[in-house]
Amino acid sequence: MADRYWVGGSGNWNDTAHWSTSSGGAGGASVPNTSDNVYIDENSDSNGLNINLNVNLNCQSLIITPDVSAQISGNRN
Repeated sequence: MADRYWVGGSGNWNDTAHWSTSSGGAGGASVPNTSDNVYIDENSDSNGLNINLNVNLNCQSLIITPDVSAQISGNRN
């Protein structure tokens, strides 16, 4: 099990540039899988997020900090 943090603003769920191993850290971590905890927090984006689930969402748990404005929608093609 690992923790994954969304970073870098809006984008596609499967884009590794948006995944980090630490809050506010550099992107480039692997996309979360069924054993990973996903965090969307104040270091994800300060102006609100739009995350496109262009693949199946796979994670152990999804934790969104209450003060974060995040829209998560699906558009798999």
